[in-house]
Amino acid sequence: CRCRAQLDVEEVVRDSAGRMVTWTGLGFARVRDGAGLTFRVDNVPYPMDYELLLRYEPESAEDWEAVVSVSSRMLPTSSRCGNLLPSEQMYREILPHSQRYVLLSRPFCFEPSTPYEVTMRLQRAGVTQRHPGAFILIDSLVLLPRVSELPGFHGAEAAARQEELERYQCLEVFRMAPPHPLAQACARLVCSVSALMHGGALPCQCDPQGSRSSECQVQGGQCECKPHVIGRRCDHCAPGSYGFGPLGCSPCTCSPEGSVSQLCDRVSGQCRCQPGTVGRQCDQCQPGHWGFPACRPCQCNGHAKECDPRTGTCLHCRDHTSGRHCERCQDGYYGNPVLGSGQQCRPCPCPGYPGTRHYHGSTCHADDETHHIVCICAPGYAGE
Repeated sequence: CRCRAQLDVEEVVRDSAGRMVTWTGLGFARVRDGAGLTFRVDNVPYPMDYELLLRYEPESAEDWEAVVSVSSRMLPTSSRCGNLLPSEQMYREILPHSQRYVLLSRPFCFEPSTPYEVTMRLQRAGVTQRHPGAFILIDSLVLLPRVSELPGFHGAEAAARQEELERYQCLEVFRMAPPHPLAQACARLVCSVSALMHGGALPCQCDPQGSRSSECQVQGGQCECKPHVIGRRCDHCAPGSYGFGPLGCSPCTCSPEGSVSQLCDRVSGQCRCQPGTVGRQCDQCQPGHWGFPACRPCQCNGHAKECDPRTGTCLHCRDHTSGRHCERCQDGYYGNPVLGSGQQCRPCPCPGYPGTRHYHGSTCHADDETHHIVCICAPGYAGE
């Protein structure tokens, strides 16, 4: 059984392009020094003792430790676990920075149809001061069955099976992230273990929308998924994609400059935008701004609300203004429309006003000394 963390922590999805994938399933949970993490275990197939294995990856060359406890709100009912109460006692496990998994020192008896919580606080080892910039990447918590407790591993025939499991290190494969391919001898033995735990073979249950067919792999039951679809049954979108449906999922393609992360809403595909950016992919400036990704306010002297998102040229200048920043008056008007001047654009009296029958000017301006209005006449007209 493999469990994912269910606490609100910062998710990190690693891009595997050009390098080895070092996680399983959805990716890592990135946990800050001193923060807590809770795994909910509710898919145990058989009542027995399980070893707990934590897969992780440090971000620095220092050891960490996990303070662990297991608890359940329900009392055990099976004959195997019935006399045992889940421990709520805290104990510590060292997570060496040179390793990628640790087998916890205490096994626990889990039973089906019972929800459990494995809670741990993760912190740097050997220090008392927590560092807000220190993180550890947690992949998953794995429950490894103690196969010697299964009915098929009792008696003389079972001894041979047990010897084969140990000789080929079949169970050790599942400690690594991601697990290595199984040797042929191990594949047969692991299928036997699975059949004993689940009471026989399991149906594929491939999702009809997310999978390419109804058939799955004999070992593990993995279905063949459509693009950007993951899960054993191919029933949900991979991180960084959205829109689960008959064609698979679509990549989020969140803007690396404008979005908080490469993850988006699994239904709508909306990325989480940085302040000042908008759009499904967070690749545009918010209204009234331009110059993505360095978005800055439009400079329109208060005469326009929007500008060209690429050039910053103001759009739809009001109040009879024109120019890149609505900084001058239209032809037929005079004044100083620059913000803070205290003036506005007024119609040229030449002699009527723009748009009337008696207007015969093309433009005008105020004389700097006399402040009288000087008209520039239209062709065929002259001033006094």
